[in-house]
Amino acid sequence: MTNRAKRLSRENGPGFLRSALIDVEKQFRQELKFKKRSITHDPTMGDAIETLWINLLNTYLPARYRVAKSFAIDYEGQTTDQLDCLIYDAHFTPVLFGTDNHRYIPAEAVYATFEIKQVVNGPYLKAAAKKASSLRRLKRTSAPIPWVKGINPPKKPFPILAGLLAMETGWFDGLGKSFQKQLAQFTGNEKLDLILTANAGFCDCFRKDRSPQVFSGEGALIRGLFRLLTALREKATVVAIDWGKYEDVLVPLSIR
Repeated sequence: MTNRAKRLSRENGPGFLRSALIDVEKQFRQELKFKKRSITHDPTMGDAIETLWINLLNTYLPARYRVAKSFAIDYEGQTTDQLDCLIYDAHFTPVLFGTDNHRYIPAEAVYATFEIKQVVNGPYLKAAAKKASSLRRLKRTSAPIPWVKGINPPKKPFPILAGLLAMETGWFDGLGKSFQKQLAQFTGNEKLDLILTANAGFCDCFRKDRSPQVFSGEGALIRGLFRLLTALREKATVVAIDWGKYEDVLVPLSIR
């Protein structure tokens, strides 16, 4: 007897793939709903929901990235507040110190940060923008890169992505005019690039050459993840850290 999934894949490959991705989306929504219904302690529920989002991103992002609740730090010792979801380089850059949710990541290694909330609303957008600003204002070094044909000059650090992940929105029209009016307030270091929800779709602000794009309906969650994958790919690799700047803090002031 032919395997049903194999038969569907052979007869209608795009339909099979779409169905499989929609099932991932539905399962994720059910897991969020279960946490919301079954956990009676708000901080515990918040932690559980953060873990679900982080696990989803870790599932879809290539191994070169790591996703975790973390802090970012620069060579002057300036730090961010704790960031709900930090996407950082896992290939070239070590964690400086700390473990679990208290690890400190060099600012040069960071690709993106997302706040994770149950709902998208004005106050949470503002909180996400504030966290984004605290990260983007950190100083990032960049060292020359040796390769087989010589040495490339230091690479300019790319803009760090930021956004908000949530289950739903707090506006009756979802990610409509009310939301977009609020979102438009945040520019510069506070700019939010992606608002991704489990139930209400997503808003893609990655590109500067077009207005924010909003999509909703079945498949929107996975489409939003694919937009994020594309935006991360376009960043290529992080800069080479000038470790001498970090070493300087270990040199006694009397001999500097």
